[in-house]
Amino acid sequence: MAISNVILPYFSNNWRYSSAPEGQKPFEKVIGLSKYGLVTGFGVGVYDCILFSQTSTFWNSVNVLSYWMLPFTAMCATFASVAYTTTKLRGKDGYANYVIASLATTGVFNHWQKNMKLSVSYGLVLMGCATVKKFGDLNDWSPLPMDIIENTPTQPVVAPIDWTLYKDPRGRRPWE
Repeated sequence: MAISNVILPYFSNNWRYSSAPEGQKPFEKVIGLSKYGLVTGFGVGVYDCILFSQTSTFWNSVNVLSYWMLPFTAMCATFASVAYTTTKLRGKDGYANYVIASLATTGVFNHWQKNMKLSVSYGLVLMGCATVKKFGDLNDWSPLPMDIIENTPTQPVVAPIDWTLYKDPRGRRPWE
């Protein structure tokens, strides 16, 4: 009860990566990005447990979930901490901070997967995505606008034609 009503909304609303400018509030940035890695790793791990590994015991499930959750969370924490550190060392905010953070995250990915070709591909994609994100931050542009659903005007749904053969004698339901 307390986790779902208090702790989860607190972390989702208050701990965000972009709440502070680059080079400030490092703990908030690490937690703000790591929560996405934790949730993504949990989702992929559950998917793996059910469909691929088909784990039958509790400890097998914990093993599979740990295989996904820990590296994803570590990669997110690495990206946030290295981006913060390079911003502090360089003294300015720019693309180079995100490129260096992407390279450090690629190192974590390579240590996890132990496949150099996959790691180089991952690193290039991550550098591209990080550069696009930094371009959006610097130019006040959002590459993936998440508030588009909230700002879209809604139209009432109109049922086209009622094709039922027999009407329900009890009448329409409140959800209809």
